[in-house]
Amino acid sequence: MSTDQETSRRFSPTRQGLASLILLGIIPLLTGLGLAQLVAPRPTVGLIRLNSDIWSGSAFLLTEQIEEARRDPRIKAVVLQLNSPGGEVVATQSVYLELQRLRREMPVVGSIDNVAASGAFYLAMATDPIYAKPSSVVGNVGVWGFAPPDLGVNDVILASGPFKLTASNQEEFTREIEGIKQEFVATVVNQRGERLHISPADLTQGLAYPGRESLRLGLIDHLGSQTEAIDAAAERAGLFNYEIVDLEARAIARLIASGLLTQDTWQAAADPLTGRRVLPPGIYLLYDVRLGGAP
Repeated sequence: MSTDQETSRRFSPTRQGLASLILLGIIPLLTGLGLAQLVAPRPTVGLIRLNSDIWSGSAFLLTEQIEEARRDPRIKAVVLQLNSPGGEVVATQSVYLELQRLRREMPVVGSIDNVAASGAFYLAMATDPIYAKPSSVVGNVGVWGFAPPDLGVNDVILASGPFKLTASNQEEFTREIEGIKQEFVATVVNQRGERLHISPADLTQGLAYPGRESLRLGLIDHLGSQTEAIDAAAERAGLFNYEIVDLEARAIARLIASGLLTQDTWQAAADPLTGRRVLPPGIYLLYDVRLGGAP
C-alpha cells in the first residue's frame, strides 16, 4: 500500500465517528434553543375586559387597556371580552375609535359573555371575528334619550336665546337621535358586510337576540368560549407558543401606583338591590330591562 493510501485511511472518519461528530454538534444547538425559549420573552395575547356600563370612567379604563396592548411589543393580538348593556354615546364612540386604531396594528377578536347589547355591541363591531355563547344577549341596535322639556323665559328666568336652557328642542333632538341611529346601523352593515343576514330596516327595530339566532343573522361569527376566541386571535397573529396577559389587571395596577385611579361611579349606575336607574338627560346606547326612574 502506498503512503498516500495510508494517509487517506488514517484521516477518513468511520460511520461511527461521523455520527459522534453530528451528535456533538446537535446537542449544544438543542441546548441553546431550549435556553433561548426559557430566557427570551414569549409572544402574548392580551385580554381587554368590559364588565360594566359604558361611561367616562369605564371608557377611560378601556382606553388604558388598549394603550397597554399598544405599548408592549410582546403583545401580538388581543381579545375584547364583553359583558355590558352599553351606556353613553360619546364614551362608546371614543372607545370604538381606539379599538379600530388598535385593529390596524394587530388582530382584535371579540368574545361576548352574558350580554353585548347596544353600545357594547357597537364596540363588538371593532372586532373580527366575534364569538358568543349560545344564550348570550346580542344586538339591540339603536339609540334613545330623554327629550328636552319646553321651557320658556319669563320675568324670573332669563336666557340669551330661546334654546339656551335646554340646548335643543323636540325637533332637533329627534333629528339627533335619528342621525346616531343611522350611524350605528351603517357601522354594523359596513363591519359585517356579506356576513350580515338581516336588513337594515330590521336592525333598527332594536331587538336583542340570543347567541344562536345572532349567528344565523350574521351578527356574530362563532358560538364558542373565551378560550376559543383567544386561540383564534393567536392563530391570526401566527402565534403557536404564547402567553395570555390580563390587560385590565395590569392597567388597574399601573393606575393605582400612579394615583390616577379614582373611586368615581357612574351616577346612573343601577341600584344593586332594586336594579333601578335614575338617568340624567342625555342620549344613550343602553339596554336594561330593569330601567326605571326619570331624569
